[in-house]
Amino acid sequence: MKRVLLTGINGTVAQVMKKELGTKYDISGLSIPRMDGLLAEGRSTWKELLDAYRDRVSAELTAACSGVDAVVHLGWNTIDENWQGGLDPLNIAVVDCVYRVAITEQVPRIYMASSVHAYDCMDGDFDPDVAIPPHPDTRRDPFGLGASSLYGVSKRWMEIAGQYYAKRLQPGQKILAVRLGGVGRAERPGAPNRFWDSHRDCAGLLEAFIECGDDAPNYCTVFGVSDNRSPEHQEPMFNPVNPYGFRPADNSYNLDYEES
Repeated sequence: MKRVLLTGINGTVAQVMKKELGTKYDISGLSIPRMDGLLAEGRSTWKELLDAYRDRVSAELTAACSGVDAVVHLGWNTIDENWQGGLDPLNIAVVDCVYRVAITEQVPRIYMASSVHAYDCMDGDFDPDVAIPPHPDTRRDPFGLGASSLYGVSKRWMEIAGQYYAKRLQPGQKILAVRLGGVGRAERPGAPNRFWDSHRDCAGLLEAFIECGDDAPNYCTVFGVSDNRSPEHQEPMFNPVNPYGFRPADNSYNLDYEES
């Protein structure tokens, strides 16, 4: 049985993946430590504090990654940084620790949880009947559209860092950055929406990545969103194309909802 490590183990997405894949994989979890515990240790500069934090995170990741077949990085300080606002630079520091440790420990599959907010999907200034591609969309801007928030900028940095580290992978290693949509604790959304990612689809994409063959690319960015097609929009908002043969199965508009 393959071993899978989930960071941010107490979060919604990690619990969904554990529920859906717990019988197929040996799943372990890790909570990313906060810096608060280092403040009382007498370090005099921000640089000393940051170095100590990176060392602590890397040490915990190294111990947890030993012998695993996949690391799934979901840990994120969403209290201070989320799609609505804020910025926590430690989120970026942790991303770099995950990449470095996973490569050093020769973890075959490195899954990084990006977000649909890495693309400015909230402004509405695009054709709602043409699915947004996961690669840079240059239809309106030669550089591709920016992110929807500083949270999205951090997630975009995660993707760019993945492209950088892909050139430093060891044989057999692969990186996948998934722009996750809305994954809730409940199996069903409260109402149909184009951002929803079902439990089955969320876990199914991870499984397809873990089981992908040697011919899959060393690095890829894909959307992790269900196939949400409505009577008004015959195409989903996000193009689910990926190199692993995975196709989302669920559609929030096909579910029955009670009248309020």
